[in-house]
Amino acid sequence: MKKYNLVVFLLIAMIVLAACGKSANTTQDKPAGDTGSNSSNSTEKFVLKLAHGFPTTAYHHTHMEWFAEEVKKRSNGQLTIQLFPSGQLMPPDQEAPAMLQGQIDMSHSSSPVLAGFDPVWNVYELPFIFKYDPKDPTVFLENRIKFNNSENGGQKIAKLMEDKGLKVLAFSFVDMFGSVFTTDTENMVSGPDSAKGLRLRTPGGMIGPETVKAIGASSMTIAGAEVITALQQKVVDGLLTTPIYAHDAKLPVKSFSVVPVFNSITPVIMSAKKFNSLPENLQKILVETGKDLEEYSKKVVGEKALTVYKNMEAEGIKIYYPSEKEMTEWEEATKPARELFETKVDGGKELLEELSSIK
Repeated sequence: MKKYNLVVFLLIAMIVLAACGKSANTTQDKPAGDTGSNSSNSTEKFVLKLAHGFPTTAYHHTHMEWFAEEVKKRSNGQLTIQLFPSGQLMPPDQEAPAMLQGQIDMSHSSSPVLAGFDPVWNVYELPFIFKYDPKDPTVFLENRIKFNNSENGGQKIAKLMEDKGLKVLAFSFVDMFGSVFTTDTENMVSGPDSAKGLRLRTPGGMIGPETVKAIGASSMTIAGAEVITALQQKVVDGLLTTPIYAHDAKLPVKSFSVVPVFNSITPVIMSAKKFNSLPENLQKILVETGKDLEEYSKKVVGEKALTVYKNMEAEGIKIYYPSEKEMTEWEEATKPARELFETKVDGGKELLEELSSIK
């Protein structure tokens, strides 16, 4: 009888162990992003694919390395972000559609590129929209961040994007405002009248060419890979670009006019569907790390801006700091670009009103 009871006990124990093993396997093998709810089992791991079109030496990539490391650390390895730089997977202008189609999960894009997805991003290509001090970069950075965080400014843009299936995790940036650079000191631009007749390279789009036209210059659209050659061969007399990029890329320029003719940012964007499929704890980590990335960007760009002007001057580049009177002339001359944005972009008028209240 004892032998019979022992056999029965062993059979029951085997059945219980098998059931427990099946339950554990079901939890561990759950597909990433298909949680069934927004709660998370600590054994589940998730991997996100982030693409961008910039080289690994640029801030665009090093900022994403920081972001990915922080996310992995804060999630204790539960969430990993794989980085695909330099347009390995697709051109930058295909990143937004790729997120909507599920080919990638995230991108570190730029406002000029995103303007092709939704014209509202052209607001960052407008001239003279943020208060600035030519010799104190923190004034400009603080005002740009203030707009990004305002309910009727950047947060309104974020809501519009979410309605279209994209989640803005960070209104980050990798440089100061864009200015006018020329290849010859004789062509150095002081006031807007001095730009008349110059051929200036712009990335294209709606606003850049209109800004150049407003100051009497000619806009030429040249691919990024061909810019240095075009400058060296004097195909153009100069270009609109940002100071940190101009310095780090060693562009062959000889003058730099400190006027904010555009204000591009480099947002971190994610598929809203993918974001919503993640457990709540990982969603929270992504949002919080995105906000911290904005502060990290401010610190890195602010520190670099304090030295880049001095470095350019040491390399023989002449820098022109406009007077208050000249800044007023610049702002008045470039007014047509803001008018174009107001009339051609849905919600443009409201965004300009928000900018005016901040400025």
